Amino acid sequence: MERLMRLLAPQTVIGFCLRFLCLIGLLASASGFFHHFIDDHSDGHLVYFVLHSVVVSGPLVAFFLAVTHFQVQLQTNLWALSREDGLTGLYNRRTFFDLTATARSKKKEGVLMMIDADRFKVINDTYGHQVGDECLKSIAYTIKRNIREADIVGRIGGEEFAVYLHASTLVHARAIGERLTKPISFSTDATGPLTVTLSIGAATTNADWSIDDIFGFADHALYQAKQQGRARMIIFDDIEAAQVASGAA
Repeated sequence: MERLMRLLAPQTVIGFCLRFLCLIGLLASASGFFHHFIDDHSDGHLVYFVLHSVVVSGPLVAFFLAVTHFQVQLQTNLWALSREDGLTGLYNRRTFFDLTATARSKKKEGVLMMIDADRFKVINDTYGHQVGDECLKSIAYTIKRNIREADIVGRIGGEEFAVYLHASTLVHARAIGERLTKPISFSTDATGPLTVTLSIGAATTNADWSIDDIFGFADHALYQAKQQGRARMIIFDDIEAAQVASGAA
């Protein structure tokens, strides 16, 4: 269908005129065919008008419907591409931020998780980008498998992912984090089985904080998870509570 569209789409004024004349010629031929074979044998009843519409206008109507279907499919595909990460099929950075902001506008409570693949550069440098891509796809699959349908997950850059647990609690977030920080297996024909771990920083989405503040808190917690040995989840609320306790002491 795409090739047909490219063939029919005029690129110049001359091309438009030639295509216009060809289509008019086809309609005229259909009309002449109808007049020669059917017109003389009809008596003007409803059947005559139906047959005339089918023979003369039918191909044009069918073509119009086919073009409409093609355009709808094309727009749907373009819309999906504008929202998704091409490699993992997750939401891209912009869409993740937009959907998270929309979810928070309906219900402020939730948990934001920033997720980063540990030592991903070593995997890329050692085995190549194709293996790195398989690693990222396995991570995306594992994350999606461990969250609810109402939650939002996106790849926000490189080997970094983010999850917004809508209307969720830290208890739920800890349970998910415990599963996600276990080694994730992936493999290719060239390498055999390999594993990667994830570091996670999380923060509750307090109603008084902006979305930028929450991302900053979760990112700070992620940095702490990296510093403390990777393959673990640190929650910003715990860091803050420890600082308060330390100050009180």
